[in-house]
Amino acid sequence: MSSTVRSQKVTARCAMNKRKFTELRRFIRFLQIALLTRFAGFRKVKNQVNKVTRASLLNGIFIFVFVFTLISGVAYAESPMKENIPGMCYKCHPKVKDELLQQQVHFPFREGKCTACHDSHAGNMKGLVKEEISTLCLICHEKVKKSLDKRFVHNAIRKGVCTDCHYAHSGEYPKLLVKNQKDLCWNCHEALSQRLKNAHVHVPFNEGKCSSCHEPHASAEEYLMLGRTTEVCKTCHAVKCTANGISIARATEKMDCIQCHSGHASPYNGLLGPCGHKAFLEEKCETCHNPMTADVRITTKISGQSLCISCHKLDPAKLKGDDVHIKEAKGGCTLCHNRHASKSSKFTVKASLVCFTCHENTEKRTMFMEKAFKSIRCVPVRERKCFECHIPPHSQNSLYLPSDPIKTCARCHVSQHKVAHPLGPDVKDPRNGQPITCITCHSMHSARSEFMLSFDRKRQLCIQCHKK
Repeated sequence: MSSTVRSQKVTARCAMNKRKFTELRRFIRFLQIALLTRFAGFRKVKNQVNKVTRASLLNGIFIFVFVFTLISGVAYAESPMKENIPGMCYKCHPKVKDELLQQQVHFPFREGKCTACHDSHAGNMKGLVKEEISTLCLICHEKVKKSLDKRFVHNAIRKGVCTDCHYAHSGEYPKLLVKNQKDLCWNCHEALSQRLKNAHVHVPFNEGKCSSCHEPHASAEEYLMLGRTTEVCKTCHAVKCTANGISIARATEKMDCIQCHSGHASPYNGLLGPCGHKAFLEEKCETCHNPMTADVRITTKISGQSLCISCHKLDPAKLKGDDVHIKEAKGGCTLCHNRHASKSSKFTVKASLVCFTCHENTEKRTMFMEKAFKSIRCVPVRERKCFECHIPPHSQNSLYLPSDPIKTCARCHVSQHKVAHPLGPDVKDPRNGQPITCITCHSMHSARSEFMLSFDRKRQLCIQCHKK
């Protein structure tokens, strides 16, 4: 007898015994009521004398009926099915059987183990699957389950289900992908496909081999990289950086490759950029650096922030020269801006790698808020794009906002701004006398209620100001 048939019979036996036992309990209860009613008319003394006898009688009846039920239940469970699984399943699901002809077949499906994933009779899930899809898949795919403990998890997993990317039974592509790798990734990362129009395209990207550099599920590295970028890149490329024909590999071999190079495509030779200082992209290093010599330390013509200001003239309206964010001790301009190239048109570094080194309490409050709400609709907060709303030291406004709080929020929340609570300099907050703005009621990092409100909008929020 195959293990599949044996397991099916055990399952059937358990179900039948459970049902029989429930019926038995009802029958015994009926007997108890009948017997106790019959003996209720006897004298009190006689009841006491016969107490043991009655108890023995009830126990005897219970044991007899229970044993009889078990025997009949076993006999019923052992009754053979009309046909074994999966043959029985294919009688009603012939199209499912045809899926066995595909190039890639899921191993439980190939071995006919339908009941490994599906309930036979009834269930709470669509398709009679035993568990929620992703939970069900992770029962077998333990390696993927363990990887989800890593710092960076693919949004496709965090917000979707396994079958968004994989077929459950069989498919044409490896790993049971619903599309070829490139097209599947572009379902979400559509903007990347436009980069193929650039003059210089990275070979794996051009061939749609995203998994050559990225983990599909989760990674300890940013951008879901297979490892540190310096290590991943070196699996194909030796460090051969040059400047004016002189090797500077000694200075760059330990640098993060994507500080200067794009991993996908660029209009510039060597995949530089795609954004960056014009002098760097055009390989005019001598604009900022002293003449270079092989194996000699690379130096700049002027040190620190003075070098930046030699081109980017200091405008007090656009730059607060005494701001803590621009102090030389913290790195000056390079605290927030990359010296050479960046993915951002303003050459900014990734905000989360810089801001949270000092503003760690803000990050903790944001994380607590995320856990409370499960998801946050505000994109800059959700994706930690701090520079979308804060531009230190280039703002004279509170919180380094690009403009006043109302205009800053209204850049994205256009429709909400049209139907908002009265706002502006003429509407004062009775608690402090300050103008009411969006952040009077909304807290972008410490919200306690829906819509990122500081208080519940049904009553608690309003009575902060409207006491009467």
